[in-house]
Amino acid sequence: MAKLTLKEQAYQQLRTLILSGEIQSGAQLTENYLVELLQMSRTPIRSALERLTAEGLLNYAPNKGLSLNEPSLQRVVDFFDVRIALEGHIVKKLAARAWQEQDIAWFRSNLAEQEAAMRVHDYAAFSLKDSEFHRQLAILYDNHEIILWMDNLQDKLFQIPLKILRKDHQRIQQAYQEHVQLVEAMLSGASDKALALMVEHLEHGARILVL
Repeated sequence: MAKLTLKEQAYQQLRTLILSGEIQSGAQLTENYLVELLQMSRTPIRSALERLTAEGLLNYAPNKGLSLNEPSLQRVVDFFDVRIALEGHIVKKLAARAWQEQDIAWFRSNLAEQEAAMRVHDYAAFSLKDSEFHRQLAILYDNHEIILWMDNLQDKLFQIPLKILRKDHQRIQQAYQEHVQLVEAMLSGASDKALALMVEHLEHGARILVL
């Protein structure tokens, strides 16, 4: 495997820090701060910042410099509306299908990882597994456009799951249990129940954010 360039290393490290919530929304990202944080020179860091800005993870404002994008409340509400429509449709359709053993095994493994993160209240790790859970549903449904949409929006609205978990400390256990119930409903062929569970699951998260 080819060794990553310094520009690629800076990009990947910064992207990981952003998506894990270690750099939070509203943070001002000065070059001096990032040089100290990443222990790299300015050139690869500038390249990474330009790339992340082009991808929509960062925002540039005159006289303020670079900062993480802070989605508006209306955008968050719109995001959940679309997710409810798409993911409700996905789980209802998946519940009507016969599942392959490898797909069942994937979700069992993911749920086990969610449970492990839940037990130690590791919000960043749980958010990652939560994102993987929902994305895998789209992959299993096999709609390329939905997968692209989820990848694009989940990156740009990366801190939503973390905000939900940090705002309501009971939510991590509830979310895990709802994921378990969703899988059980789909595997049992309960299409309407799977749809209702997904709608409730996403609406619960949205309510926490807007209250």
